[in-house]
Parts: sequence; structure tokens; C-alpha cells
Amino acid sequence: MLTYKEFYIWLDGYLTNKLENKHIDIAPIVEKMNQVDEKEQVSIKITPFERIPIPINPFPKIDPLNPPWEITCGDKTQLND
Repeated sequence: MLTYKEFYIWLDGYLTNKLENKHIDIAPIVEKMNQVDEKEQVSIKITPFERIPIPINPFPKIDPLNPPWEITCGDKTQLND
């Protein structure tokens, strides 16, 4: 028995350099599809929206017109007046 992942890996290898042909024999693909075990599916658990944690911004909001630091040129003149 194959898993879906193993089947897709096999299919990728099988179709390599065959997609340029106009006629592809699909009998091997159908045979491999029959070997896939459908019971072995991975269940994906999705967290409800209410339970997703809210990210916290560690950086304080800074007013761009009044920054908490001073910007100076090489001659020590202040630029943010």
C-alpha cells in the first residue's frame, strides 16, 4: 500500500521528461492509484479563530514628527527642528 505522498513522488518521477510527448500511457498511473491506501489520510486540525493568540508588538509606537532621539549632521547641527 502507498500513501498519497509516496504516490505523488512516484508520479513526479514517472512523468519526468514524458510531458513533452503527446501520448502518455496512463495504465501504470491507474495501477499505482489503486495501490493508494485511502484510510491512511492525515487529519488536519484547524484551530478556531477565537483561540489564535494575538501577537504582541514589543516595539513602542513612535511619533515620526517628534522622535525620542536627535538627528545631527557631522557638524553637530540638529536636523529634526
